[in-house]
Amino acid sequence: MSSVASRAVSTAFSFRKVTYRSVLMASVAAISIAPAAWADDTGKDKKDPIVLEPISIDAKADVITGGVQLDNETIERINPVDVKDLFRQEPGVTVSSPIPMAQKVYVNGIEDTKLTVDVDGARQVTKTFHHIGTAVIDPGLLKAVKVETGVAPADAGPEALAGTISYETKDGRDIVQPGNTFGGWGKLSFNTNTEGFTETVALAARHEMVDALLYGTHANGNSYTDGDGNTVDGTAPELESALVKFGITGNSGYRLKVTANYLQDAGVRPVRPNFGGSSIPTNVPQFVDYEKKSATISFGDETPGDWFNPKLSVSYTNATLDAEIKNTPIGEGIVADITSINGKASNTFTFGLGTVTAGVDFYIDEGTGGKKSDANYTEQVSDVGAFAQARLSLTDSARVSFGGRIDRNRLEGNEGTVLTNTGLSGNVNGEYDITSWLMAYAGAGTAWGGIPMTEIGIQNYWSTFGITWNYDNLTPSRSFNYKVGAVVEFDDFTFDGNVYWTKIDDSHDVSSSNRADSHDVVSKGVNASAQYNWTNGFVRGTYTLSHVRVNGTVPTSTVAYQGILIGDMFSAEVGQAWPDWGLRAGATGEAALENDDPQENGFEPLPSYVVANLYGEWQPPQVPGLSVRVDVKNIFDRAYADRANVGYDSSRYIAYNDPGRSFVITAKYAF
Repeated sequence: MSSVASRAVSTAFSFRKVTYRSVLMASVAAISIAPAAWADDTGKDKKDPIVLEPISIDAKADVITGGVQLDNETIERINPVDVKDLFRQEPGVTVSSPIPMAQKVYVNGIEDTKLTVDVDGARQVTKTFHHIGTAVIDPGLLKAVKVETGVAPADAGPEALAGTISYETKDGRDIVQPGNTFGGWGKLSFNTNTEGFTETVALAARHEMVDALLYGTHANGNSYTDGDGNTVDGTAPELESALVKFGITGNSGYRLKVTANYLQDAGVRPVRPNFGGSSIPTNVPQFVDYEKKSATISFGDETPGDWFNPKLSVSYTNATLDAEIKNTPIGEGIVADITSINGKASNTFTFGLGTVTAGVDFYIDEGTGGKKSDANYTEQVSDVGAFAQARLSLTDSARVSFGGRIDRNRLEGNEGTVLTNTGLSGNVNGEYDITSWLMAYAGAGTAWGGIPMTEIGIQNYWSTFGITWNYDNLTPSRSFNYKVGAVVEFDDFTFDGNVYWTKIDDSHDVSSSNRADSHDVVSKGVNASAQYNWTNGFVRGTYTLSHVRVNGTVPTSTVAYQGILIGDMFSAEVGQAWPDWGLRAGATGEAALENDDPQENGFEPLPSYVVANLYGEWQPPQVPGLSVRVDVKNIFDRAYADRANVGYDSSRYIAYNDPGRSFVITAKYAF
C-alpha cells in the first residue's frame, strides 16, 4: 500500500545520519550468521513443498511498506490509456507528458533513469534521447506493477539509486478460464477528443502443461484539444503494441516461459516530444519513430521446497530512435540503437524465521548512434553483481528485511576509454506492531550507481563545432535513502504514510559531452494515503509533498536525468459496485497547489489546478463476458499542465497542456 503522513510532519527531516558503511556491515553480518541461527530447521525436500497453489516465477517479492503495489483488479478498475493514467492516484509517483512517447516516471520527484526498471524481469534501457520518454509501455498488457520508493532490496537489481519499478504482464493462464482450452477478449475504445479508436485483441490457449497468449493493440486519431479549445499539435495517438507468451509447466512444478514484446510509437511529433511548444523554429513537428523490442526466457519452480526455490531468466531488449531535426545548425536528424543482454539467477532459502534470497545478475548494454551522417559512435557498459536479501519475522510483532550486493561495472567509451569500478550497496528495513491497529516502520539504504551509459542519440552531434565526448575524471554515483512511517488498520479504515529523504551524490548528466558532469540531487517529502471500505464500495485519498533540489538550488524542468519540482499534490477516488445489476461507477480527482519555487530562478510560480473525472461500467448479466464503459476525463474542461510536464519554467519552451474534456467509450467482450 502507498505511503502516508500529514503535512504537519513535513518538517521532520532531521534524520540522524547513518553511514553506508554501517548499513553494509549490518547487512553482511546478519546474512552471514543467518544459516547458523536457523540450523535447527533442516527444511523440507522437493517432495514436501511449502506452498499448495502455484506461484508466479516472474513476480517480485511484495514491496517494502511505503511503496506502491497495483494488482490486476486495480489496473482493470483504472482502465489506463497510458502510464500516466496508471499512476494518477498513487502518492509519490508522477508521470510527465500526455503523449506516451515522451512519458517519464518520477518517483519521489526523481526521474526513473535513476531507478532499476524491468518488464517481466527484462531490464529497460532508455537513454536514446533526453526528450524521449523512459516509460513507453502499453498498460493494457499489465497485470501487476510494483514500485519501491527510495530504499530498494538487494535482489531488485543494480543501480537502484532511488528505488525500483517492476512491471509484470499477463500470460495465457490469466485469460483462459479454469476448465477451458481457449479464451480471450476483444476491446474497442473511442475517444471523442482525438476522434480516434483503439483496438485491442487477446487470444489465449491452455492445454495440459502448455499455455500461450497472443496480444495486440493499435491506437490512432487526431491531435487532442486542451481545455481552452486549442489543438495541441503532434499529439495524435500512434501506438502499436504486441505481446507473445508461451509457457510449459511440468508435473513437478517447474515452469519454462518465453516472452516477446514489441512496441512502436511513430508519427509527426514536436522535434523535442516532451515540450508542447517552442519559440525556436526547430519545434516544427517532424517525423519521429521510436521502437522497443524485448525477449525473455525464464525458468522457475511454482511449487518450491524450503531449500530449493530457483529462478533463472535471460533477456534481450532493444530500443531504437529515428528523429528528424531540421532547421538547426547541424541540419540533420539523429538515430540511436541500444541493446541490452541481461539475466539473473537466484535461489530462495526458507528457514524458521523467514527467507533468504541469494544470487547473481548481469547486464551488457551497448548503444550506437549520433547524427545521421555519422552515427557510428558506440558506448558499452556492463555490470556483474552478487546479492543476498533476508526477509524475516523475528517475533509475531517484529519483522525485518536486510541485504547487500556487490557490483563490478565496466565502461568502454566511444573513443576507446575503459573504466572499471566496483562498489557495495546495502539496505535494512524494519516493522513493529505497536498495537493491534498501529504498525511503525523505518528503512535505510545506500545504493552504488556505477557509471551509466551515455545518451546515445546525441553522441558527437555537435562534432562539427569540435565538441567531442570526454571521459576524464568520471566517477561512480552513490545514493542514500531513509524512510520512517506508520500504518493504521482499524476495521474498514487503513492509513499508511511516511516521511522520506533521498540524496544522490555525483548523479550523472548523461546528456553532457563531458561525461564527468554530475549533480548532487536531494529529494525529501511526505507520502500519505487513507482508505475506507464498505460493502461493494470505497473512498480513498492521497497526499504527496516532494521537495527536490539539484546542487542545492531549485531545479529547472529542462534538466534531464535528475529530478523535477512536484510540490503539494492530492488525489481522491470514490467507487461503488452493484453486483446484482452488473454495474460499477466512480469518480476520481487530482489537485496541485501553487508552487512558488520557480521564482528563485526568475520564473512565474506553478499555478494550482483541480481536475475531476467520472467512470461507469455495465456488465449485463444477460450477456456474460460483455462490458460497456464510459470514462469522462477532465469533466470541467480545465486548461492545465500536469505538474510533471516539463517546460513550465523556460523562456524558449512551453509545457504541454493536458487534454480537455474527453469521453472515452469502451466495449469489451471476453470469452
